[in-house]
Amino acid sequence: MSELTPKSPEDLYRDLSHLVAQNIPHYNEKMLQKAFEFACRCHGDQKRHSGEPYVTHPVEVASIVATFKVDDASVIAALLHDVVEDTDVSLETIEKEFDKTIAELVDGLTKIAKIEFRSNQEKLAENFRKMVIAMAKDLRVIIVKLADRLHNMRTIKALPTPKRLRIAQETMDIYAPLANRLGMYGVKSELEDLCLRQIKPEIYDELKTKIASKKTQRVQYIEEVKNILIAELKKYGFTKVEVTGRPKHFYSIYKKMHDRGLQFEDVHDLFAFRIIVDSIKDCYEALGVVHAMWKPMPGRFKDYIAMPKANMYQSLHTTVIRPSGEPCEIQIRTREMHEVCEYGVAAHWNYKERGSSVAKPTPESQKMAWLTQIIEWQKELKDPDEFLEAVKVDLFEEEIFVFTPKGDVIQLPSKATALDFAFAVHSAVGQATVGAKVNGRMVPIKKELKSGDIIEIITSGKQRPNKDWLSFVTTSRAKNRIRAYLRGEQREKSKQLGRDILQQELSTRQLDLEKMEKAGEVGVLIKASREANVDDMLIAIGYGKLNPEDLLARAFPQKQTRTLAEAEAEQLAREESTDKTASTQATKKTSRGKGIIVSGLDNLLVAMARCCSPLPGEDIVGFVTRGRGVTIHRYDCPRARDMDPARRVEASWGKQSTTDASADFMTHLRIVTIDKPGILADITTIISSVGANIQKAQVQVGKDAMGYLDFEVMVKDSAQLQLIMQKIESHSAVMRIERKTPGYNVKKRKNKRKATT
Repeated sequence: MSELTPKSPEDLYRDLSHLVAQNIPHYNEKMLQKAFEFACRCHGDQKRHSGEPYVTHPVEVASIVATFKVDDASVIAALLHDVVEDTDVSLETIEKEFDKTIAELVDGLTKIAKIEFRSNQEKLAENFRKMVIAMAKDLRVIIVKLADRLHNMRTIKALPTPKRLRIAQETMDIYAPLANRLGMYGVKSELEDLCLRQIKPEIYDELKTKIASKKTQRVQYIEEVKNILIAELKKYGFTKVEVTGRPKHFYSIYKKMHDRGLQFEDVHDLFAFRIIVDSIKDCYEALGVVHAMWKPMPGRFKDYIAMPKANMYQSLHTTVIRPSGEPCEIQIRTREMHEVCEYGVAAHWNYKERGSSVAKPTPESQKMAWLTQIIEWQKELKDPDEFLEAVKVDLFEEEIFVFTPKGDVIQLPSKATALDFAFAVHSAVGQATVGAKVNGRMVPIKKELKSGDIIEIITSGKQRPNKDWLSFVTTSRAKNRIRAYLRGEQREKSKQLGRDILQQELSTRQLDLEKMEKAGEVGVLIKASREANVDDMLIAIGYGKLNPEDLLARAFPQKQTRTLAEAEAEQLAREESTDKTASTQATKKTSRGKGIIVSGLDNLLVAMARCCSPLPGEDIVGFVTRGRGVTIHRYDCPRARDMDPARRVEASWGKQSTTDASADFMTHLRIVTIDKPGILADITTIISSVGANIQKAQVQVGKDAMGYLDFEVMVKDSAQLQLIMQKIESHSAVMRIERKTPGYNVKKRKNKRKATT
């Protein structure tokens, strides 16, 4: 049969059965045959984009799984993996026809198809969540999924270009790194090459042409080095040694050219050689032989036997310089290590029944701690973008090994900081970190670490995480723990702000929230808010998601006996009555201006101090000035504390300041953000959304590449300002927001300049 003629499903199944018989002892032949026939019936006349019968796909996927030497349940699940998703067959039918284990594997491989998602990103995240949960229960789910993705990438040519690019990018971002994390380097390398072919076809074709043009020299070079290594090793008693050589994968060559800015002709180590021996002892002895024969390159030796990677990978890596001057990369490992290198977690089933020196991937093992971490994230991170970002960051292959003062090894991604290390030790340690010692020397917590560093973390019970930390930590664990803390802190602030806003609205109807809570009457508010409890209701008000006026209108549709105007009229009448009764005994006079009540003085002008810009709702104090009446300061204003106590008068906000819709007060805000497109539009939208008016805006980018936004904003009171600041602070790009006091600062600078003249 010509290689160009596609094989029939029956021919493919015969190949599959041979593979299973060869790689999986004691398999259930009848169950395998039944699964194939069942898949053929279910998929019926369905076709792939290439025009082939659809059932050829699950048979090919099952064949890939069989090469991993896992077990027959995995192969059967591969044959059935699309049945529930693409046909009318239910999981209950799968369990009845086969067994519960196979049904659970198929369920883990079935995409979520009956839910409407807002975006492809959300759909990808939710399908990946489902796979992660299934993977935590049984790692065979991801083994079959990777085989499925590998076959899809091998046959992707039949798809339209946009879909090919989307699938290839998704594979490069998630599935290739995941294969790496699982130690399945054969799958990882092929997926990367296939993705490169789709994403950068011109680069792939150029590499393919250039490598093919040197095929004769390549074969000669590999044979020459192999023969030299075998001959030298045999001199030292290695009789069963195996030496192989191969060109590096296209993506590996491309990445080296891209990262180092090299041309193809400048990449000299295009080949990798493997020396496979019987024992760990032989690995180190073979290394000695190689280093005695050829000079090792400094800094290019890595011992992954003594310190295995998180994906169980074990090997010795060294790069030596041959007499010709060309570098030569050599890996030395045992046969079991080699199988684990090729098949990763899949090799676990092959070796679990017999003793082995290779680290095993048991789910509870520390070796699979990264999987536990992803499972935690899928519970915590509801936002699809955050979840996928966390997954992508943690699946990157670059890693370093650092030590605690007690000698425990902590594995981190490259460019991890001292603060990342602290969060890797424990979340509580990370949150309380104030400093660090690296190799005995004090360093900032943003200090990048390198392999071999010994780190000691310094903590304080008073320390709290802040947004600035997010700008330099690299691990998803650290980022997620910091965000979780900030969200919790934000919830508490929102809760208190919501309580204040709701109480203000309730008071217009002569109601009191605290009394309602004590009397058990707050349930009517919770029900009207459509929130789960009183805390969620207050937080929703604090965040601005729930309007308190609308809430009370829903909660008391028939009981609004007093409108705001009526309540004010009644209060004013009571005040006037009290004033008349006590007029003969009054010892103090009051005057009102701008909604301010100043005790003890009348007929005076009232002006707001520019140094602190007080707002209704804030504690205030007045100071008598020459010719300008009384200037009103915030009670905690630094300048007010420096003024003559003899000119101080008591002041408070009157009803006019809190009820006059036309009364606006100027305040100044300074916002520090990550410099990114659209941030100014986002901030102005937030300010406008709460009914405030922007008088002036100024934007500049500092030398630290941060954005500095200064606003003059007209607000009604302190509650509205707090709401604005809280909403702005919750924006992901905002690092800090503060209320400025420009008048006082300018004057201080002028005074200082005058004093030094």
